[in-house]
Amino acid sequence: MLTDPTQALQAAISDLLLGNADVASLVDDRVFDRIPSTPEFPYVSFGEFQVLPELAEGTDAVQCFVTLHSWDRFKSSRATKGLARAIIATLHDRDLTIDGGAVQSLLLQSSRVLQDPDGLTSHGILVFEILTDANIT
Repeated sequence: MLTDPTQALQAAISDLLLGNADVASLVDDRVFDRIPSTPEFPYVSFGEFQVLPELAEGTDAVQCFVTLHSWDRFKSSRATKGLARAIIATLHDRDLTIDGGAVQSLLLQSSRVLQDPDGLTSHGILVFEILTDANIT
């Protein structure tokens, strides 16, 4: 049986971000799965999830890549970089609990900040690698 931990991972990551005082002070409760049509800046949004199964006898491990986006507008990229730093400090190498499985590792794979073509929006892109193992009985 192949386990897809993405829903549980998204919920746990959201909880970690919203429960962290540094992140919450910057984005309040604005951690989105689907971005509203007129969002208040700054905010964090979930991007792509990639799931790579690592199946073997007696295990149901998954290597998952989760992309988070941080957004800010009308400020220098320093604010977006600060939000990215707060997200990294909250998630990188942290213990994470999910229903139906165990998180073996949660590590930052890449981070970049760029200016969007609108000339107003700074955009941080953070990719985390998460290794999970399902509880198989």
